[in-house]
Amino acid sequence: MAPSLALDGGSDDCRLTPPPPPVTGRFPSVYSQVQNTRIFHALPLPSVLKTPFNIVDVPQSSAAGSPDEIAKLFPNLFGQPSAMLVPSGSDTVQYDQKLKIGVVLSGGQAPGGHNVISGIFDYLQDRAKGSTLYGFRGGPAGIMKCKYVELTSDYIYPYRNQ
Repeated sequence: MAPSLALDGGSDDCRLTPPPPPVTGRFPSVYSQVQNTRIFHALPLPSVLKTPFNIVDVPQSSAAGSPDEIAKLFPNLFGQPSAMLVPSGSDTVQYDQKLKIGVVLSGGQAPGGHNVISGIFDYLQDRAKGSTLYGFRGGPAGIMKCKYVELTSDYIYPYRNQ
């Protein structure tokens, strides 16, 4: 059984139910009492995600300085289209919208990073069912080398609030 997200009547309070042992090499069975308590702490939803929104294309990415040099160093990334979340002006959430979202996993210290990733995952599970969250391993190099893992509930569970 994977962790499930339950919204409490439209409030931001969430309750999680525990999944089976993780597939990540982290074992919550050896977590301290504090870690076990923290793993069930509800994550707040950012205000931009509390109301319906549209994803709109915005101008291509650019650089503040040395654009030619940066374009040479990152030929597959520089100048790519960007996207932005804007309020939709509608009170209806589109639950059928399937998204593919990637996050960069630094592999190092990133305070709060696990919570951000857990929050994105919870949002997708609740409001964009069928969406996929990918984690690029090894920092930005993971994007360029196409080193990624699909982040599932079993993968994310042992990292919640840790």
